[in-house]
Amino acid sequence: MKKIKLTLLTLVACTLFAQAQVPFVKQREHVNITDWKFTKGVIYNAQAPEFNDSEWEAVKVPHTYSMDAIEEVGYYRGMAWYRTNIEVPASMKDKQVFIRFEGVGQEATLYVNGQQIGYGHQGGYSAFAYDITHAVKVGESNQLTVKVSNAPSYMRIPVNDVLFNHYGGIYRPVQIFATAKCNITPTYYASSGVFVELKKVEGDIAEIEVRTHISNKSGNATAKLAYTVLNADKKAVAEKAKDIEIKGDTVITETITISKPMLWNGRKNPYLYSIDVSLTNENETDKVNQTFGLRTFEIDPAKGMFLNGKPYRVNGVCMHQEWQQVGPALTMEHHKKDMELVDEIGATGLRLSHYQHSDITYQLADEIGLMVWAEIPFVHDYSGREGTNAAQQLTELILQNYNHPSIYVWGLWNEVRAWTDPSEPCVQITKDLNALANKLDPTRLTTSASDRDMKAPMTNLSNIQAWNKYYGWYYGEYGDMATWLDEERVAYPEIALGISEYGIGGNIYQQDTAKLEKPVGNYFPEPEQTKYHEITWKIIKDRPFVWGSFIWNMYDFSVAGWNRGGIKNLNHKGLVTFDREVKKDAFFFYKANWSNEPVLYIAELRNTERTIASTQVKVFTNLEKVTLLLNGKKVGTLKQSGDMNTIIFENITLQKGENTIEVTAPNAKETLSHKAVWNLK
Repeated sequence: MKKIKLTLLTLVACTLFAQAQVPFVKQREHVNITDWKFTKGVIYNAQAPEFNDSEWEAVKVPHTYSMDAIEEVGYYRGMAWYRTNIEVPASMKDKQVFIRFEGVGQEATLYVNGQQIGYGHQGGYSAFAYDITHAVKVGESNQLTVKVSNAPSYMRIPVNDVLFNHYGGIYRPVQIFATAKCNITPTYYASSGVFVELKKVEGDIAEIEVRTHISNKSGNATAKLAYTVLNADKKAVAEKAKDIEIKGDTVITETITISKPMLWNGRKNPYLYSIDVSLTNENETDKVNQTFGLRTFEIDPAKGMFLNGKPYRVNGVCMHQEWQQVGPALTMEHHKKDMELVDEIGATGLRLSHYQHSDITYQLADEIGLMVWAEIPFVHDYSGREGTNAAQQLTELILQNYNHPSIYVWGLWNEVRAWTDPSEPCVQITKDLNALANKLDPTRLTTSASDRDMKAPMTNLSNIQAWNKYYGWYYGEYGDMATWLDEERVAYPEIALGISEYGIGGNIYQQDTAKLEKPVGNYFPEPEQTKYHEITWKIIKDRPFVWGSFIWNMYDFSVAGWNRGGIKNLNHKGLVTFDREVKKDAFFFYKANWSNEPVLYIAELRNTERTIASTQVKVFTNLEKVTLLLNGKKVGTLKQSGDMNTIIFENITLQKGENTIEVTAPNAKETLSHKAVWNLK
C-alpha cells in the first residue's frame, strides 16, 4: 500500500496585538495607517497630491465598500479610491521604508506623493509589500492613494462570485515600517523572509535548515547573521552566528541542531519554539522573531491520518472570513471570536475556504493545535486565462504562510469543473499549480475539493484528493455517504479519501420539518439540519480511513442574489448564525462528540410551539447519565448507551400550555443543567 509521508517543521509568530499586524512588522519601527478618505467611482487624477478629497467619506481600516452585498440583492462591483496623509517619522531617516497591505479586495494600485509604486497587486486575499524609500519624505507628511477594484476579471482568480461575495476595500491592516539598509527582506512576496525546514528528527536530535532572504543597500558588504532558538519557556536551546558577505540580494542557509526536541502534536500538545534571526551591518541590526513547531504526518489510504506516528482524526469545519455586521472587515476581536468558537466545538481540523485568510487566523490555529487546509480562490468556473494570477496567489499563500505548523495541505482548487475533456485549460493550470506548490514547499501535500467523479479529468491531479459531498440535500439520501465511501474504498484502494465539504441548510427561525423544501426552497428547518449531521457524522466517524472531513460551514455566510431558506443573500449551512449570536443545535451535537469540555444540551430548543402532546426529549451530552424533569417533576434517569453522545427520553407527554423541560447531569463536583420551554397548543 502506497503511503504519503512528510516531515515538517514550520514557523509562526504567536504574539497577538490590537491591529493584528504580522509580527515581523510589529517587531520593527512602524506606523499603523487606519484613517482614510474614501469614495467609489471612476475618478480622473485622484492620485494627485493636490486633488481635493474634502467631500469624500472618512473611514477607518479595516473597511469594505461592499456591505450592500449582504443587505441588498446585488452589489457594487467596480472602482473605488482611498486617500490619506501620513507623517513618516524622522527616526526613519537613513533607513529603508516599506509599506505592507495584508489584503485589499480585489485589486490595488498604490501611489505615494503622486508616484505610482509597482504595477499594482492582483488578488484580494494575500498580502503585498513595497519598498517606498525613494518616494517618501521622511519627517514630513506624505500623501498616499490606493485605487482599488472588486470588478470581475477573467485574468484573476476567482473569475466570478457564484459561491461567495467578492468584497472590495482595504479590509485588512496597513503599516509603514522601517529597517536598516541591510535587512531581512520584507518584499520577498511580503513574507517574513525566513523559512525553516526540518531536515532530520531522530531520537533526541532535530536538525533544522534556516533560509534567510537578505537585501543589502548599505555601502558595507560585511555583516553578521545570528540565530537563537528558544523553547516554549523562552529559554535558549540553540545558538549560532556567522560572518557573511552580502552584495545586493542573497539567501543564506544555515543548519541548526535542537537537542531533546518537543513535537507540535495537534490539540494534544501544540508545542511552539521560537527563533530570533538577527542581521547586523554597520552597527545597525534588523531582527525577525517567529515561533515554530516540529511534527511529522502520514496519510495512508487504508488507515487515514497519522500525526507524529500515531492515528489522528481530522474532524474539521470550513470557515469564511465575514460577519453580518462588518462583512470581511474584521477586527482582532472578530478573528479571536471565530477561533474561540472553533476551539469550543472541539474541532481538530480547519479548512480556510476559499482563499488566504488573515495571518492572525493561522497564528491562532497554531496555538490551538488545529490541522489547517489553506487554499487559493481558484473556484468553480474558469476562463483559461487566469493561470498566471493563480500561480502568483499560490506563491503568496505558500511563502507568506510557510512557517505555520497548523497548515498541512495547500488547496489548489474548489469545484473547478472540466466536464469530460482532459485537455480543458483548467486541467493544465492545475498540473502547473501542483508542480509549483511541490517545488516551493516539498514538506506539505497539495489537495483539491472535487464535486465530480473519482476519475473525472480534474480529479487526482493534486497529491491527495477530497470530495464535496451533499448526499440527501442536492441529490440522493443521507445514508448514501456510507455507500459511496465504502464502494470507492474497495474500487480505488490506492486513493486516500477525504471529505472536503458536507452539510445542509438550517434556519433557526424555521422548526417544522414537515415543511422542508430543499435545496433551493424557502424552508430549511433547523431540526432537519441536526438530523442530517447525526446521520452523516456517524458514517464518517465509523470510517477511520477518511483522512479528513470538513463541515460546510462553521458560520452562515452571504452569497449575494441567493434567495433560499427564508433569508435572502444567505447560505444557511453554518453551525453558527451569520451574526455569531446563535449556536445551532448541530453545533452542540458536534461539541458533545468532539470536545473534552462537559456538554449538556436539549435539542430543538427553539422548537417552542408544539401541536402533539407525545414527544421525545433528545439530549446532546458527553456526560455519563442524565436526569429529566418535566414541569418540575422527575421523569427518569438514563445513561449513555451508544457512541454518539446522545441520550433520548421517549414518550414524554406535554401538558396544554407552557412546559418546562429540564435536564441535569453530575460532573465532577458540580451538577450541570439545561432548560427548554415548549408550548403545547
